[in-house]
Amino acid sequence: MPPQALAAVATLLSFAPHGNHVEFKLDRGSAELVWLTPSTFRFRRTLDGPLPAVKGEDRAPVLVRVEDTPDAVRLRSRFLDVSIRKHGLLVQVRRLDGTPLMADLSEPHPSGSGVVWERQAPAGVRFYGLGPRTDAAFDARGKSLQAEVPFLIATAGYGEYHPGAGMYRFDFRAGDRYEIRAPNIDYFFHFGPSIKQIFEEHKDIPGASPTWPASSDRFGSWDTLRGTLLRLVHGAMSAMTAPSLSLRPYDGMPPELVQRARQLGSLVDDVSPGPLGLSGFRKQLETFFATYAVEARDRGFPIWHPLPFQFPDDPDSSLHTDEFMLGDEMLIAPIVHSGGKRPVYLPPGVWTNLETNAVSPGRRSIEVETSALPVFARNGAIVPLDSAGGIALHYFPSLAAEFFLLENDPEDWTQVHAAPAADIMRLEIEAKKARDYQWVVHHIERPSEVGFEGRKFGEAASAAALMDRTWFYDAAQKNLQVRVRVAAGEDCIINLSF
Repeated sequence: MPPQALAAVATLLSFAPHGNHVEFKLDRGSAELVWLTPSTFRFRRTLDGPLPAVKGEDRAPVLVRVEDTPDAVRLRSRFLDVSIRKHGLLVQVRRLDGTPLMADLSEPHPSGSGVVWERQAPAGVRFYGLGPRTDAAFDARGKSLQAEVPFLIATAGYGEYHPGAGMYRFDFRAGDRYEIRAPNIDYFFHFGPSIKQIFEEHKDIPGASPTWPASSDRFGSWDTLRGTLLRLVHGAMSAMTAPSLSLRPYDGMPPELVQRARQLGSLVDDVSPGPLGLSGFRKQLETFFATYAVEARDRGFPIWHPLPFQFPDDPDSSLHTDEFMLGDEMLIAPIVHSGGKRPVYLPPGVWTNLETNAVSPGRRSIEVETSALPVFARNGAIVPLDSAGGIALHYFPSLAAEFFLLENDPEDWTQVHAAPAADIMRLEIEAKKARDYQWVVHHIERPSEVGFEGRKFGEAASAAALMDRTWFYDAAQKNLQVRVRVAAGEDCIINLSF
């Protein structure tokens, strides 16, 4: 052990719990652990001198059992078993059933103006996050990364976030461990166990998700467009929920590049389109974006769901950083090179190409060629698309689906549901606002009757002739369209009989 590492080793002399705060008295330096929830704690330590003051937060009391053993102090919450070694203050975190989550392998020691220490990297665990980057795969194993945002997700079931200002480096080139170089020892530990639960635990950390620029390029090119896509997806995987993007660098570029930049940029909530304008598809997504803005606020989720975020049990999803889910419903695979073609990996499920209505099973790759933005809807989803006349509700059966439409009042939601039920299919709108709706039910046989409780809806001669309480069946596409004018407060139910 080098001299500087030996000098950093401290011994725990005593500890004192004060509510959610546990203070550790050391023979050198200082340390504390503060519980924020039963799934999240903050650990801070100095190698010499007192801890710097930080602003305290009012948190609900967390019930923690404390055990003083000869070798360690053990702290058990409702979900976690945290062990602090008395010699060296190594931190180990397990689930209550003993399953390992995170473990220090070495005592922190000074390195330059900061500190360095090692953590365990068990076989089979993948590591995501660490800010916007341009890697072709999500997993950080085998790489040494300077972290723009030091938020790391481990598929073992935890996330760690380092809030201090300064440069961080995470080195995963050793097979069984990773090294952290940081300005100080100060991190939040979030237990999930799912990635979505980790994000929910992380959302209330101060400064965790500021607005950030997805690109700083002065001139647009195919390379910068692909880099922007990858940075946006990796940023989303790092809980960076508020990206901004300007399309001005693409003004005056070749038409095909302008078209693809416009398609990509129109899917960023905070976009400055400049002369390029927004795509028609974006204009259909205003209601969709409003709904997911509330989810970002309340749950800490990005509207761009990286594939491992949405499909954590599919290992192949971690290999595709150039596509993403828009919310839970749509798979987006932007084309960011010339030629109009690209392979698209379809995750588990059944997928409908919104442009062609073609159906493809998941867990495989397909080739697409189109001038449009490739968009695929998941089986068991309702996709609301705005229009001048109201909202089209595209339902992709046969799994049940629902969607919540945000109205003017943040507490006011219109709920839409669809599901097979015995020999019928039931469509329902619990409306909080008067509006025209058009259900579009994909991939079904022609119904024998459309209506509710004895009232039969009339059949229109064409889609253009649809009026309130009428339906049209497109035999070529095998899609049913039903138009309804729904009053505020109305529960509009439609049964499709076969």
